[in-house]
Amino acid sequence: MRNTILVACLLFATQLMDAQDAIPTSGGDATGSGGTSSYSVGQLVYTTTTGNGTVSQGVQQSIELFTLSNPELTTVNLTAVTYPNPTADVVVLALTDANLVGISYAMYDLQGRVVAKGLVTQNNTQIGMQSLAIGTYILKVNQNNQELKTFKIIKK
Repeated sequence: MRNTILVACLLFATQLMDAQDAIPTSGGDATGSGGTSSYSVGQLVYTTTTGNGTVSQGVQQSIELFTLSNPELTTVNLTAVTYPNPTADVVVLALTDANLVGISYAMYDLQGRVVAKGLVTQNNTQIGMQSLAIGTYILKVNQNNQELKTFKIIKK
């Protein structure tokens, strides 16, 4: 009788537990001189849970925006804002410094070709990405032909 109650309690408790819901088609562990990492390929499930924060499970996580050069630069305060991130239409380059003299931008694909360029004359400059293919782009911001900051932009 005691064993039956114990088994019934364990079965009931397992119904209250929740785990990740991932069905990978392949995966494994990668080991190198810097450490190890587990990976999965071809996850069939993609879920997002929102509460006090957001947790995403699955492949192709969508938030990725990096400053690639000189993050300690204090002469001009630059941020790149995308709506949404990754963007499908427009990247907004938001400048919070009042000195906008000689500032330009150039967007490159990963093969180094210039796909968009222009001058920055206002605090919020919209850069159209509608005609660009899905992928990763590098946005370089210059002042008087001297590179200030570089951003990694994802186009979905």
